[in-house]
Amino acid sequence: MVQSFVKKDFTPTFENGRLPKLLYVCKAEADHTKLPCVMHVHKDRLEILYIRHGRGIHTIGGRQYHTKQGDILIYNSGVIHDERTNPDAEMSVYSCGVSNLKLEGMRENCLLPDSASPVLHSNVFSQDIEHLFRMMYTQICSENTGAEEICHHLLQSLIVMLVKQIDRRIDTEENKEVIVGERIKKYIDDHYSEVHTLESISEALNISLSYLCHIFKETTGYAPMQYIMRRRIGEAQSLLINTQYSATEIASMVGYDNSNYFNTIFTRIVGMSPIKYRKCWVDGNSNVDR
Repeated sequence: MVQSFVKKDFTPTFENGRLPKLLYVCKAEADHTKLPCVMHVHKDRLEILYIRHGRGIHTIGGRQYHTKQGDILIYNSGVIHDERTNPDAEMSVYSCGVSNLKLEGMRENCLLPDSASPVLHSNVFSQDIEHLFRMMYTQICSENTGAEEICHHLLQSLIVMLVKQIDRRIDTEENKEVIVGERIKKYIDDHYSEVHTLESISEALNISLSYLCHIFKETTGYAPMQYIMRRRIGEAQSLLINTQYSATEIASMVGYDNSNYFNTIFTRIVGMSPIKYRKCWVDGNSNVDR
């Protein structure tokens, strides 16, 4: 028998003993991840995603990342993200939603500074992290007595393991173009359902049209109108899954006066109509918030 002893006390990870709450766990196979989950944001939660197999292309906070098996993606509260599978590699993932998270020096429901990379490489911890996700998912699906409490402790273990791998150094050196790019992005994120022309953005921010287009593309990888389109469709996806609004009502809510045009754009980006997309997620027993 080999007996190992705890050699030292530890400093608690969570501020003032405040413990995070698990909202949901999701396991998505290739038939769901092949559908792009276009630009959307969670204002009331943190989301953690683990890539079990395959590769993806993820845009997080305006920056694009080519992700692969074993990567962990951190979506801080309030950070816009865009998910799609690499067309050459089917992707399956675990993900979970977390609320009530407060780490020292961080805003609520944030696991890392916004300046840090949101993509972690699990490396030697890959099996442990996947095992924690698998146990949480299995417990929640079992609906056994005590499953929620077990998952509560598993979530704490997962977060502590991730915290120890995060580089919390904050880069304070931002050049002028980055600052301007973020200013443009914030304006569009706040007004994406109202904006209809580049000229209106240019006038509102008092930035020349050509400079605005150049800086925004450098910052996000998207042309401004392409970004606005993806923000609208991403919000529409969330509304289709999580509300009972009709497709026509949702079209108006995200900025499209013409529901037929909305259907065309949605189908082009997502690969199916809004009604079919809702049926795929809701009738397919995928009742997890996205």
